[in-house]
Amino acid sequence: MSEQQSKRAIIIGAGMIGASCAHFLQRDGHSVTIVDPNAPGTGASYGNAGLISQSGVMPSAQPGLVKRIPKMLMDPASPLVLRWRYVPRLLPWLIGFLANSRRERVERNCLATMEIFRHVLSAYDALIQETGCGELIRSAVTLKVYETDAAFEGNAFERAMMDRCGCHYQVLSPDDIRDLEPNLAPMFRHGVMMPDSRHIKNPGRLVETVAKSVFDRGGALLQERVERVDMNADGKPVVVTDAGRHETDLVVVAAGARSGKLARQLGAKVVLDAERGYHVMLPTPEKSVGNYVQLAERKFSLSQHESGIRMTALVELASVDAPPDYRRIRSLLPMAQTALPGLSIEEQSIWMGPRPSTPDNVPVIGRSPAHDSVYFAFGHSHLGMTMAPATGRIIADLVAGRDPGLDMAPYTPVRPLL
Repeated sequence: MSEQQSKRAIIIGAGMIGASCAHFLQRDGHSVTIVDPNAPGTGASYGNAGLISQSGVMPSAQPGLVKRIPKMLMDPASPLVLRWRYVPRLLPWLIGFLANSRRERVERNCLATMEIFRHVLSAYDALIQETGCGELIRSAVTLKVYETDAAFEGNAFERAMMDRCGCHYQVLSPDDIRDLEPNLAPMFRHGVMMPDSRHIKNPGRLVETVAKSVFDRGGALLQERVERVDMNADGKPVVVTDAGRHETDLVVVAAGARSGKLARQLGAKVVLDAERGYHVMLPTPEKSVGNYVQLAERKFSLSQHESGIRMTALVELASVDAPPDYRRIRSLLPMAQTALPGLSIEEQSIWMGPRPSTPDNVPVIGRSPAHDSVYFAFGHSHLGMTMAPATGRIIADLVAGRDPGLDMAPYTPVRPLL
């Protein structure tokens, strides 16, 4: 790229999405700076379950959700938690979320997600080759297990959508489950194995590694809090932080759950909130799991990480800054011990993080409708770690004027939610 074509780019956000955008923009010859008050990989990316999957197409809003919500909210073991004091500020998101549980909307949103998934593994391959992060990613399948016939039959729509999207999966018998995961308790009647998956041993360290590669190649990190983005007399962005003003040629807003305010200031009235997720780290048992295991009825997952077993659970709806409430995830620990005999439930660490979510669970990727020099890359919900490299490559393509290889209309910042 010539010096005339090379641009100064500021990426707001130091999670996996921001680091990936920085990498692919830098690969195109742009000068990149990541701005975030915190170090790379210490936000929502840090606590991710670590799954990279091409089959997780189902959004959180699913058909029949409206009828199930009252019972779910009254159930102390429900995977959906609504902090009632925050309902007034959540109302616009909740209305859009419920509207997107209609069957035709769910089908549309699944197909939009799958279009990005088709680019995931190739983008990860490029990232691995170019940043040296391969030691943190291992081959592993996704295994979803069911204790009852009713639960398995109740997820028929999910399998129908995987069929429609071209996702590969295999239905497993109890014997098949034991062959794949012999250390699980013999309590599961059905399983669904999705082979097009990989697993990240340490999500936080993966983000650090990608960001370090960017910095080693001349990129910069400003640990400052972004307050707003102005436009100067020449129409170029000026990122205003708590420490000063930074002129640039283009801006990428990849600030996770905190992207909404900036996006609205920059011309897109997006509805964005946090699906807060929790994890607990437990000691590695003598007999562990070898893959990413989801317990369908219990709505939590178990996966082996560098430092132990990570149990990931819950969708909690509250403010981004609301204090965590660890009671619900701690109540699930005995169930995890039942599913994986020999698992110690001695808590090594516990975590909560806000996953940025749009009401349709489809990310916002594209140019601001008001400013040609501003791009958005946020709203990936619980799929940010999976979609991040593909999103980074799409942003680089859009900046360069290249065809990103997919129809960008479903991801536009300006789209109907009802």
